[in-house]
Amino acid sequence: MLSEADQDFLTQVDRGTPAGDWLRCYWHAVAISDRCDAIRADLRLDHPVAVDGQIAPATEWGRKFGTFGGKPTHVRILGEDLVLYRDQSGQLGLLGIRCPHRGASLVHGRPQDHGLACCYHMWTFDETGRCLAMPAEPPDSTFKDKVVHKAYPVRELGGMIFAYLGKGAPPALPLIDVLARNDGVRAIENFALWGANWLQIVENSVDPSHTGTLHGVGTQRSDLWNQIPKVDFAWDGIGIQTRQTRGNYDRTGYLRIPTTILINHPWPGGKLNYPRFTAIFRTPVDRTHTLLFHTTFTPHVDGKPPALPPGVNFYLAEAVQQIFAQDFEAITSQGAVADRTTERLGTTDRGVILLRKVFREAIEAAQRGEDPPGVLRGPAGERILDSAEKVTDGFMAMKTAAE
Repeated sequence: MLSEADQDFLTQVDRGTPAGDWLRCYWHAVAISDRCDAIRADLRLDHPVAVDGQIAPATEWGRKFGTFGGKPTHVRILGEDLVLYRDQSGQLGLLGIRCPHRGASLVHGRPQDHGLACCYHMWTFDETGRCLAMPAEPPDSTFKDKVVHKAYPVRELGGMIFAYLGKGAPPALPLIDVLARNDGVRAIENFALWGANWLQIVENSVDPSHTGTLHGVGTQRSDLWNQIPKVDFAWDGIGIQTRQTRGNYDRTGYLRIPTTILINHPWPGGKLNYPRFTAIFRTPVDRTHTLLFHTTFTPHVDGKPPALPPGVNFYLAEAVQQIFAQDFEAITSQGAVADRTTERLGTTDRGVILLRKVFREAIEAAQRGEDPPGVLRGPAGERILDSAEKVTDGFMAMKTAAE
């Protein structure tokens, strides 16, 4: 169990808190891009989630906060309310949601040739927060040169938009293969807004024993997962590899800290011998909400997409619908911020214990002003990160599939 102080130390997301400042050392997925050319689908979660006193299905909130349609859009990341926009030149920007002049919402802003103009008095800001125009001020006024608005760097990769909310020069955006490769079929799916703290969702990734109980009935894999696996865990300095073994069947996953899980997704029944990889990005929205994005990449075979039988898709929302509904119910039922001061951990919870140790040490590194594990700079940030190095599934004969 955790003490109340330890729980606060690990679960906070606001700027100025230990975990909040640590999380700001990384890039986070903000939204699916308006220029996404991947296959699109959304997970259907009709479960109600409350946001700012309003209740709507989890999927509906996910679309509202996690899908960018090109117009200025309200996004919330790490407890900060921001506006994501694209100006008429195509430049993306991420600004504080309130204009520093009179506080009007920049969600109603008007994209300009360069920058976003507030609808109220047309104060215009570029992607760095620099004020470009104050039309109502005298022509010779230098007031605009004294105003700088909150702004954060944004990047696009593989149809997703990422933001960096930290201090100083941003690190490299990790080139995870499911987003960085172009020699295959990519599917990007919004997996809804979950009414739970980011940590309890991430902890689910290092708790593979639950697959034999929670997912052992009512899912596409229940014929295999109805066995409780033997589990093991390994920390490699950037992430935690989880291993679950059921007889002769092994499966590994990889949690790349702080919040991304990599998986090798077999095809239904393991009947197709094509590699297929998934990355799930969990973005802390605020302390009690987390946004999930699911990306899947199927490499080409002999230079073209593999032929799929009828009823089998490159995207996964329908195939994993029940699995994620079960996860959602189990995780959110713990409370918006699970009370870990009363929990009792067993031997199969070694992954959870390891994760908390890794996170505490990473937070402490950030407090010392160091780059925590997983932050990439220089040549390390230029390499495409190969999922096949980290994740396997006994249904997939990777060597044969690659050949």
